[in-house]
Amino acid sequence: MKYQCEGCERLVPLESFQVEDGQLSVTCRACGATTLAETPSPAPSSSQDAPRSDDGVRGGSEGVAVAVPMVAPFASAPPVPARASVTALRVVRSDAPSVMPAIPDGDPFQAPPGHCPKCVAPMREDTEACAQCGLVYANFLPEEHQPSELLASEWHALLGEWQDWDTHDRLLTMAMGRGELAMVGRLYRLRLARTPDDAQALRGRDEVVRRVTSAVPLASDGPSPEFGRKVKNTVMGAVLVVALVLVLVLFQMLRGSF
Repeated sequence: MKYQCEGCERLVPLESFQVEDGQLSVTCRACGATTLAETPSPAPSSSQDAPRSDDGVRGGSEGVAVAVPMVAPFASAPPVPARASVTALRVVRSDAPSVMPAIPDGDPFQAPPGHCPKCVAPMREDTEACAQCGLVYANFLPEEHQPSELLASEWHALLGEWQDWDTHDRLLTMAMGRGELAMVGRLYRLRLARTPDDAQALRGRDEVVRRVTSAVPLASDGPSPEFGRKVKNTVMGAVLVVALVLVLVLFQMLRGSF
């Protein structure tokens, strides 16, 4: 049996107790605090209601005594310790399977209504062009903004394993190698236009931006060593030609002076 200590609010086993002034006293062995509880009052004795054996039948003219059996009084019940108040705990399973988000309706390669078909930005009312990318909506050609067949098939496969980030990473690496990273960024924006709270789509869009910004400095670090050698050879050849021309001019001037 356990009870809840009022000092440290722990559930500690009830090993010993004392009754002091009609109250149950229990000392916590963890913190030393004393918890008091009221003891139930003992049941009233029935000896008060039972007739005594020496009482005779009153009102009889002959005075005959009738024996009445004595009812033994109830023994007082021992004090019952107060029952600990235990709060029911709700078990939470950490290994519960996560709920798979539903695939949004509509074409995954087309912008939903109310969004620019090119940059997927929200449209403004009573405007004929996108304020973000400058596209005139009447001039939009859907076939110019379609992913390749390989990227489209990989994206459809990704939709079936949307919660697996390793699949997202493989798709991003493949698109980066094929030069289609911008198209993948557009696909993530299309997904966010339909499900703005999609954590995987937000992460994928940010990863596209990170990879694009990290790839640009690598492409502009400077000329390659081969290009540097070509420039050096060209400069040396030009200097040699100029030197030969100057020698010829000097020779002609010296020849004319004699």
